[in-house]
Amino acid sequence: MTDTSHLPNYIDRLGHGEICFPQPLRLQGTTSYAFALEAKQANVQAFVDSQLNAACAPELRYETVGDTVLLTFLEVESATSLSQSIGVQGDREAMFWVPLWEYRKGHIFPRLTFWVPYLLINVDTGLVVGREIWGYRKTIGDIQLMTDPGNKFVARTTIFPTLSDTTRAVENAELITVTGTEVDGVLKDDFHDIAGMMSAICGQMRTPNGMIETVVEGAAFAWDLGKLALDFVIPVVNLKQFRASEDWTKACYQSITESPAHLDKVHGGGLLPGEWSCTIRDCESHQIANDLGLTGTKDGDLLTADVRFAFWVNFDFTTRNGKTLWQAMS
Repeated sequence: MTDTSHLPNYIDRLGHGEICFPQPLRLQGTTSYAFALEAKQANVQAFVDSQLNAACAPELRYETVGDTVLLTFLEVESATSLSQSIGVQGDREAMFWVPLWEYRKGHIFPRLTFWVPYLLINVDTGLVVGREIWGYRKTIGDIQLMTDPGNKFVARTTIFPTLSDTTRAVENAELITVTGTEVDGVLKDDFHDIAGMMSAICGQMRTPNGMIETVVEGAAFAWDLGKLALDFVIPVVNLKQFRASEDWTKACYQSITESPAHLDKVHGGGLLPGEWSCTIRDCESHQIANDLGLTGTKDGDLLTADVRFAFWVNFDFTTRNGKTLWQAMS
């Protein structure tokens, strides 16, 4: 356990409008729909360099894994703090997952981890908890699932088509849309536990050459997948930072944090039938397509990309205490 004795006590505001509820959090009845998209590694690496490595390298360095990123839409039935008696709240989220190799000074093997550079959520509590505790780049949005009228997945939020002093915000704009050819069908139940889920997903994943590029990375990949299978813990890293009051170009706090999510139980899941496509709106406030190197058919400010494979899973998980992997010294 990390020693926190040197840290000041948090001034608790529970009962006085507090919305940053303490970890760990237990989330039950989560249904996630995941869509794998082809990504250009050069674009993703440039994005990672500008957002993660620019802060922590060379002590800590991140490199891309393969040519696939994952887009997930999910709905949580109930989330509650395990530290304080507060209440229960559900939410909906849409996010991109980027698998990364983590290289640390003094370590021979890299570690497989994940980064979430874009995340939309429909409740303010989840936004504040994610940003303040773990550094997730969360934004308020409206999330539509295929179970809603319309039979598609949509993530809406406030955007700025261009960045200028005269550009007016477009509220509730469709930023991400996922459509399929068999959305009215019954979901196929291919697995009922964590081992089955990992086997089904890994069977669909491919690197550009159909294999892990080096022996070292291949060994690390096998080791980390083995750990995941035994520990059921998914490590997610984020850049946690707060802008300095004195100077907007400076950070009063900056760190790389890890927020481990423990898979408590998988109730079921499987591959989504039919063909799927993802449409991303190109705007200067959310440069998702360029950041992730997504390719497809352009129609005005919309880019439509084919989904490599899609799956769904229903599970319970717990967000545990995090770790500070690197911290800037003032």
